[in-house]
Amino acid sequence: MNGLWRALLALVILAIAGLIASRHLDLDFRLDAFLPAPTDAEQALVVDQIGAGPGGRLILAAVEGGPVDDLIEFSSDLAERWRELDGVARVDNGEFDLDPETEALLMQTRFLLVDDIDARVSAEAIQAGLDDRLAELSLAGRQAERLIRRDPLGLLPELAERLAAAEADETLDGVWLDETGERALLAVVSQWPPFSISEQNELVAALEAAFAALDEDNQWRLTLGGAPVIAVDSASRSRSNAIALSIAGSLFLLLVLSLAWRSPQRVIAGALPLAAGVVCGTIVTAAVFDQVHGLTLAFGFTLLGVALDYPIHLFGHGAGTGLKTSARRIRAPLLLGAVSTLIAYLAIWASTSPGLAQLGAFSAAGLAGAALTTLLLPALGVKSSANKPGRPGWTLHLPWLPVLLALMALAVFIGLGPERWSADLTRLSPVNLELMEHDRELRQAIRAGDVRHLVVVHADELEAVLQQTETTTEVLARAKNQGVLGGWQSPTDLVPSRERQQQRREDWPDVDTLARRLEQADTRFRADAFQAFLDDRAELDELPPIEPQTWRGSPLELRVDSQLSRIADGWRAIIVPSALRDADALEALMNEHQAPARLVDLRATSEAMVAAYRRDAGSSLAIALGLIVVVLLVRLRNIAVTLRVLVPPLAAVMFTAAVFAAFDQGLTIVHLVGLLLAAGIGLDFAIFSTTLAGDDRSRARTNQAVSLCALSSGGVFLILGQSDIGLLRMLGLTVATGILLAWLFARLCQPPTRSE
Repeated sequence: MNGLWRALLALVILAIAGLIASRHLDLDFRLDAFLPAPTDAEQALVVDQIGAGPGGRLILAAVEGGPVDDLIEFSSDLAERWRELDGVARVDNGEFDLDPETEALLMQTRFLLVDDIDARVSAEAIQAGLDDRLAELSLAGRQAERLIRRDPLGLLPELAERLAAAEADETLDGVWLDETGERALLAVVSQWPPFSISEQNELVAALEAAFAALDEDNQWRLTLGGAPVIAVDSASRSRSNAIALSIAGSLFLLLVLSLAWRSPQRVIAGALPLAAGVVCGTIVTAAVFDQVHGLTLAFGFTLLGVALDYPIHLFGHGAGTGLKTSARRIRAPLLLGAVSTLIAYLAIWASTSPGLAQLGAFSAAGLAGAALTTLLLPALGVKSSANKPGRPGWTLHLPWLPVLLALMALAVFIGLGPERWSADLTRLSPVNLELMEHDRELRQAIRAGDVRHLVVVHADELEAVLQQTETTTEVLARAKNQGVLGGWQSPTDLVPSRERQQQRREDWPDVDTLARRLEQADTRFRADAFQAFLDDRAELDELPPIEPQTWRGSPLELRVDSQLSRIADGWRAIIVPSALRDADALEALMNEHQAPARLVDLRATSEAMVAAYRRDAGSSLAIALGLIVVVLLVRLRNIAVTLRVLVPPLAAVMFTAAVFAAFDQGLTIVHLVGLLLAAGIGLDFAIFSTTLAGDDRSRARTNQAVSLCALSSGGVFLILGQSDIGLLRMLGLTVATGILLAWLFARLCQPPTRSE
């Protein structure tokens, strides 16, 4: 069997191994995957809210496209259809409409969920309430009669409005409209966490299908927003980017190698280290991590460009000799470069960010597999090129220039001050910024709660956290009266403290008193019209206290669980403010009245997480750099040669960092990872350019191989930089720039040959 068939067989075996390994991958597309692990309670809260917070299940919708009367009717019909869909816990659009289960639970518990009971049962209040019920009867007729018999004071509609997932400033005929009156607004509560991608994808598709079925004349336009919609879109874009970039990168490399090697045998053999790298990376990542983020695979194709450097050196130095001789010649610098780069990848693997740790694991395993496979290629009997290398190409020995440029870049970097860093979390996720803007606009229109600020209460026991939450809401009521905020959603809306529940039981008049006041208030109703209401009051004394478990199995369970939870050191309650106009004023008011809670700014906390992680990552990378220097010193045994190897990649990294800090809105942790990758690749260039260029012939082989490596690696990362996902774009452009500069600086620092 000749070398071509051996290479083909090995490639088929690796492809089968890759397919088997990929079947064990459990992909996820969480937006928080590239955030560091939390180190305190507030950071843990940030991660929880990103994953499954009160707003994490909320899908926002706006409908527009016709006269307001038709719009109101369409909104009502659409809300009714959406309520029937699987995966929908609740739909709010301003109309009073509860599912039977929720209505039954609220009817049973309503006496314990309302305040100001004395004012509600005064003669004037009862008279006003019965007047409202008569108006409802005239509009809805017998359809409203059953509800009015059990709820003459209108407690249930009040609770439904208070428990709505959102609200709007404008309402017409009970339907939410935006301030222009041209869009109907709806809020859908999903049963699924925001990053249960497959379920959320099915739900979003079902919502859109129900809308399309109702809009037979294509008159209306639907806009969706919210965390589930963003997560579904991000997952779809991550998948499409992974496929498109992998295809584009593979075709680019195939073209480059075909033109450079002009031999199907060498192209197929050169693909083996790439395939081995991908298989090793996939196997290790699947084995180490429970789930693998989709962007890890999207990034994985860039390993093709890096892993290809090794067979390029093998075939490049085998020109005119043979692969066995070439393997012996390049073994020392190849392994030195691989080990040095491996140290950098292991530093990424040690990251507390799950996404970045996966990238490090995939890259480290892939790099090791590709390097070892390259050294085994001569055993396949693949022939090297019979062509002798050409001339070394241009030579310009200016080792001081990279140093000068690095110092200038360092001065620029320092001069930028804090602006050289970016803590914008939207840059660390595969989120469509246009979709984010739609979501922000919808949230403002529908007043779906301030997802940036939360009021958080901690206590050792459940009863204590509920009482402290009630005390805090009293302060929030003062803030609302002062115009600081528009409202809030509190877990005590559904689970009052036992002390508060007992007080409410005692405040309700007995059955005889209520019957007498109802009869005196309005004689237009029959004497026994409200017997069902009185029967419910009679059962109040025997009603068990409301607990979190009361709502188990109902659509309201989601809200209770997201706002009231047991944590490691007790219980945590979350109050979600809406229409918060002045966070500083609210915090000052809470401090003034000694509210037993704290106002948490999720954005500020998230940015602090990123800043702390950047510092920790910087320390890890500094340690990695120190280890790389030690490895180089031990292997090269010469300080001057070691410095000659280190200067090109370090100068390239410093210059690249300054460029992106100044012109790319500051550096993120993704830029740092990109700089590390560029340094690893540039280190390979410098090692080969320095250690294998002793004479003209060796220099010619080395320079041709390094130039082809720069073209292939840089080209692949440049393709990655064309992604419409910001995280991948930053990574690709950073590494591509670093590779170009590292190649240039390595040539400038290349020592003269013995014949020069």
